[in-house]
Amino acid sequence: MFKHYKRIALFTTAIMSLGLTSIGSASAGELKPQARTKQMVEGLYTNNVMAASYFQQGLTQYNRSNFQAAEQALRKALALDPSIGMANYLLGNALLQQGKPDLATEQYRRALSIDPGMSEAYYNLGLALYRQNNVDGAIDQYQRALSLNPDLASARYNLALAYESQGRTQEALTQYQEAARLSPNNALAQYNLGLLLAKQGQSDQAITALRQSVSNNPDLTQAQYQLGILLAQQGQLKDAEDSLRKATKLDPKFVQAQYQLGQVLMQRGDYEGAGDRFAWVVNLDPNNVDAYRQLGAARTKSRQYQQAVVALEKGLSLQPNDALSRYNLGVALQEQKKYPEAIAQYQQAILLDPNMSEAFYSLGVSLEQSQRREEAVSFLLQARNLYRQAGNQQKVDEVNLYVQQLTTPPPTVPAVVQPPQSQGVQPATPPVQQTPLFQPAPSNPFRTTPLNNGRPLPTPSNTGGNGGTR
Repeated sequence: MFKHYKRIALFTTAIMSLGLTSIGSASAGELKPQARTKQMVEGLYTNNVMAASYFQQGLTQYNRSNFQAAEQALRKALALDPSIGMANYLLGNALLQQGKPDLATEQYRRALSIDPGMSEAYYNLGLALYRQNNVDGAIDQYQRALSLNPDLASARYNLALAYESQGRTQEALTQYQEAARLSPNNALAQYNLGLLLAKQGQSDQAITALRQSVSNNPDLTQAQYQLGILLAQQGQLKDAEDSLRKATKLDPKFVQAQYQLGQVLMQRGDYEGAGDRFAWVVNLDPNNVDAYRQLGAARTKSRQYQQAVVALEKGLSLQPNDALSRYNLGVALQEQKKYPEAIAQYQQAILLDPNMSEAFYSLGVSLEQSQRREEAVSFLLQARNLYRQAGNQQKVDEVNLYVQQLTTPPPTVPAVVQPPQSQGVQPATPPVQQTPLFQPAPSNPFRTTPLNNGRPLPTPSNTGGNGGTR
């Protein structure tokens, strides 16, 4: 089967040659199709014995996928008898299989001028026109095919793709639904339907369609991936993890799936597992800044501080002006009691983002632990002001208590000042931000080969988003 890919908006779609009929061997003049279309190719097409012989040779070579030889034989048949419409049709298929849509178009039109009732010829003509970027012409031919055969699921599917390329969303949805109804085991029709529903914000319906898609074909990597993304958005993290694990098992080099699985594991509190996923991502894509950020965050949360430092420093070598990575690096250094280095990173974070309250707070803690109490109080008070502006009264009270302990004169009997448990060497932890979904990737592009009824699936991305411990 011939395959043609076309990018549409944030999703990747494909036109499939579902109507390129594969015809079984038969005696000269009697042809029986083996494709799932119901057109019966039977009858005596010519009284010319030599033309019939070349026609049979073309048919045989076509069924063997030897399309160039099929083309040669069919042209000889038509040279002897130009009225063999089925020869024009098969010649069009052979040409389309060889990537010659303009020549195929001519043959389909000739076939239809001889036999206007060939629904598959209209359909394949639509495919050829689409490959020539004549979307309106393709739509017209698909509609002609459906007027003759309303149950031609492949025509409905490709008609939906054509509508979607023109932004005719509701019409595309209707045709995807019809294609899925006519071919309920068609995993890729359900997959495309799910993608478009997700794009329209109909997440529940999209999940239903994608679940049906992976039920029909559990090995459809991108359906597993997109299902995992939608489930994660709905907060169904366990199911999301299951789907994303299946996607990464099917394609271990699927960078975006590995990254999103790491995000889900972070949300589920499996920081070590998340770190392993992000480590796999940077191994596949060494310039993925966001993966280094997330790897640093995961390693910090799993108390693997030196590995966190290495990851965050690598990310900063690629993007030095990232305030959150500076801050997270400070946290990892502070946990190792490397206070001067941590202080330097917090200061850099504040220069890059003067409103980062956690950086002021953690800088104050590190200064106090470095016996620089007066400076510590100054930064803690600045953190308190930022918390107050943000309406975070809990943190305001926490800072007030800490500052009070630092500024209260010691009693006559010496005592060790103990800051509140939530303060001291353990700075607050920032949330790990979820990466935007369905984001196209400039790096490490790939395509998966679609089945007979589908389109290729989204490319992995150098996903965006911030993350870490704050």
